[in-house]
Amino acid sequence: MIRKLQWRIISINMILMGIVIAAVCTALCVNAYTHAVEELEHGLNQVVERDGKGKFIPESTETGDSPFPFDKSQKERFEGKPDIHENAPMEISSYVTVELDANGNILNTTEHNVTIDEDDLQAIAQIVSKNGTRSGQLSEYGLMYVTKRTMSGSLLGLASTSSLNDTLRNSVLMAVGMFFGSMVVVFLISLGLSRLAVNPVKRAWDQQKQFIADASHELKTPLTVILANNNIVMSHPDAAVRDEQKWLESTEEEAQHMKSLIDQMLFLAKADAGGVQAEKSEVNFSELVEGASLNFEPVAFEKEVLIDTDIAEDVLLMGNPTQLNQLTHILIDNAVKYAEPSSTVTIILKKKNESVEFAVNNHGTPISKEDLPHIFDRFYRAEKSRTTKGYGLGLSIAQNIVQNMNGRLTVQSDAENGTTFTATFKLNT
Repeated sequence: MIRKLQWRIISINMILMGIVIAAVCTALCVNAYTHAVEELEHGLNQVVERDGKGKFIPESTETGDSPFPFDKSQKERFEGKPDIHENAPMEISSYVTVELDANGNILNTTEHNVTIDEDDLQAIAQIVSKNGTRSGQLSEYGLMYVTKRTMSGSLLGLASTSSLNDTLRNSVLMAVGMFFGSMVVVFLISLGLSRLAVNPVKRAWDQQKQFIADASHELKTPLTVILANNNIVMSHPDAAVRDEQKWLESTEEEAQHMKSLIDQMLFLAKADAGGVQAEKSEVNFSELVEGASLNFEPVAFEKEVLIDTDIAEDVLLMGNPTQLNQLTHILIDNAVKYAEPSSTVTIILKKKNESVEFAVNNHGTPISKEDLPHIFDRFYRAEKSRTTKGYGLGLSIAQNIVQNMNGRLTVQSDAENGTTFTATFKLNT
């Protein structure tokens, strides 16, 4: 799935960029060909003017008796065209100039490094006369022509368009090379960007698969015990309930564990879907933390652990009391559970500038540097804590609760200072 998504992103990017690059290359080819046509036309005009020097009719005395009549719009278009490269006219080495009379008959032909059949010249003269334009291309002959009126008729200049074809071919080849070269670069860039784009999706997909695998594993254990207990009870159909009490109690305990796990997974699933948006109200966080600390006194006593509190009075927060109570229980339970015997669990609640800090510290085996980045991952438990009963979801839930209140949950752990989980909240949020 991830690979297909990556290739789909690459394909879409390649198509879009390919269209843009193709459009740019096409524009460059068209521009190069148009420029070559203008230069060839300009050079041919220079040739005609040079060879017909002294034979042209002044513009002010021209009449409509020419064998090559022009309408007003054509004349204005031609005469208004800027004379490009005036200072550096294109040199044409191969051309033919043909002097025609008033009826379009050939009077004289001058050839420069090229020869055109007389019949073809006569046919060309007729075509140019019929077109009625001063310049243009004769694709069937591969020629460009330019005409200018003279005192005896007109002067026709002809030059091969092979240079235009060469220019177009070279432009196309260059454009194709640029296109494919650019597409290779675009592909490499798209490949790198697609990896960056799908990385969050890949992580989420991997986490989802791991979540399902871990959840299945965690649910399998209590189900196995429940089924085993049920089989034992069923194997004694005549036994009294009191005789099967231990199996029933074991089944109840495992069923409660399953319910707890399912509730935790549902909470996280709702959080992922954006469904955990509990109503907020003003909560006396001091009373809540104090109450949770007292609730864990018996548990701590059994483990020979002392709970020490430093709770500021009347610390008020805008939040959901149920979720905040769940947060305090998770962090205190976690601290008591992993505290070493005869040690102290310290609970601190204080205001600091415009924020509130709730910290729980214990002394025990510190969390390794390898485990710290994953401590809030779902179902993650360090190897040393595998023997301690739990599902590895508590800290994930705690982090989610803190994030829902726009807070931040951090952890620090070392042998000297112990392990400290700190939830920081901004006041009035």
